[in-house]
Amino acid sequence: MAIWPDTLPLPRVDGYALSAQPNTLRTELEAGAARVRLRSQALIYKVQAQWRFSPEAFAVFDAWWFHRLNQGVAWFAMPLTAGLGPQLVQARFAGAWDSELLAGGRWQVKAQLEVQDLPRLSADETEVAAALGPAAIDIGARLHAWLHASLAATDYW
Repeated sequence: MAIWPDTLPLPRVDGYALSAQPNTLRTELEAGAARVRLRSQALIYKVQAQWRFSPEAFAVFDAWWFHRLNQGVAWFAMPLTAGLGPQLVQARFAGAWDSELLAGGRWQVKAQLEVQDLPRLSADETEVAAALGPAAIDIGARLHAWLHASLAATDYW
């Protein structure tokens, strides 16, 4: 799988949007509530993204999209921001991208990405965060780091 080049910037905050795509089938019944069921356990998100590139970076982006992603068909790994902060996700272009030449010779590129299964809290983490508030997520991450990095690094055992 291709990986987003380190030499290219990540999507800009302005214009960045994330939306979950419908993943249910709904059957209306003659009487009573409609029957609703999941199509799949996998969930696809649409991400509106835009970048600003120098002319050289735009050339790298275009060539990478064309050659490595087979004109945007292939999945690739890239860090994107969601509820848990920047995370490495699997993405692909949902269609062709659009570009605009800006003043100063920079290029603005806009595209819609499809992202598979964004990282999210586990069921247990959700229960803790629901009971203790969102700050409990940060406490859990610090505790995990302390237990597995700091304490494990010492010759305690």
